Amino acid sequence: MNETIEQLKKENQALREQVAQLQAMVKLLQNQLFWKKTEVIEKVIDGQQSLFSDDELDQLQKAKTTITEVIESKKSKVVRRRKPKENGRRAAFLDHLPQVDKQIDLVDKSCPHCHQEMKVIGKRLYSREVQLKPAELYCQNLFQTSYKCPECERAGKDVIISSSMPQALIPHSYFSSSILAKAAKYKFGLALPFHRQRTLWQAVGLPVDGKQLATNMIKVSQTYLKPLYQHLQTMMSQEHVIHMDETPFKVIEEDKTNSYFWVTRTTNEFSKHQLALFNYRNTRSGQVVGELVGSDYQGLIMCDGYGGYSDRLYPSAKFGSCLVHIRREFVQIVNTIGKSNLSNSKAQQAISLLAPVFHMENQLEYQTSDEKRGECQEVCVN
Repeated sequence: MNETIEQLKKENQALREQVAQLQAMVKLLQNQLFWKKTEVIEKVIDGQQSLFSDDELDQLQKAKTTITEVIESKKSKVVRRRKPKENGRRAAFLDHLPQVDKQIDLVDKSCPHCHQEMKVIGKRLYSREVQLKPAELYCQNLFQTSYKCPECERAGKDVIISSSMPQALIPHSYFSSSILAKAAKYKFGLALPFHRQRTLWQAVGLPVDGKQLATNMIKVSQTYLKPLYQHLQTMMSQEHVIHMDETPFKVIEEDKTNSYFWVTRTTNEFSKHQLALFNYRNTRSGQVVGELVGSDYQGLIMCDGYGGYSDRLYPSAKFGSCLVHIRREFVQIVNTIGKSNLSNSKAQQAISLLAPVFHMENQLEYQTSDEKRGECQEVCVN
């Protein structure tokens, strides 16, 4: 009888552990599906500098998670000081604009008492405000001038030289560079579709529709921007270290669930050029990596843990992992356990070990990549 009770207790304990494990898995999956993809990293204590800028810290936010970036903590008194207003800032801005004076005159200039016409004795500046000049179209007629040498003509030779003319952006079209530049700003800067721009352009008198705008934008991009993009890709593939990532988004006309924007960019430090290139693909296949930087790329690619970044596909390249991405995996584990279990959590210990790494790296002083490597090695040894 006692043996049966003990056996049942063991089975009950095993089932409890299994339930707890399944609950943790469910909570982890819920976090991955419904929570933000990044975690909170609190501001470090007063007097210390952070590895991240303020904007980057704002982006590394995740609801219901509070994990400090450094181990050390101190109480600090918050003193709010209102920034004093800059005197004369508005006047200085108005002064640098073109000035248009407008005088508001009396409607009735007769004296209300004797009904005689009154004389002006002065005026004063009542107010100043910025006015918007409405856009207007004008036709620019380019004339080519030709010159003939009279001395050569007397010698029996005709020497005629004409001025060099700029090439038309789109020959035999009223779409000038200024029109298409503004249309591109509306489309890509303000996310205003071409069919909605039609109303704006027709309001200023340009007879155009959304299809014409799209067609001419594609034509100009293929003619002038595609060679530039290909040249920038070549420059990117010559960098020793690059960052790469892919972001899913939905395209209505694509059959697949997600399409992707693949992004490659150079490092902030020690790169020949500051480049960031976006490339649209409807697949997340690892083959895209070779298409963007070359299948024989021999540099280092900083990326996340996605399997498409594979040394099996690209044996010549090296792949580096980001510490922020590594830390994020431990944060997801911490989110699934209660606060009472944090002290015994290996994931929490890993977060605590990574915290001073970010802090110490921000304290490094260097001018070249070799100096930075030496500083990092010295920090690791100590």
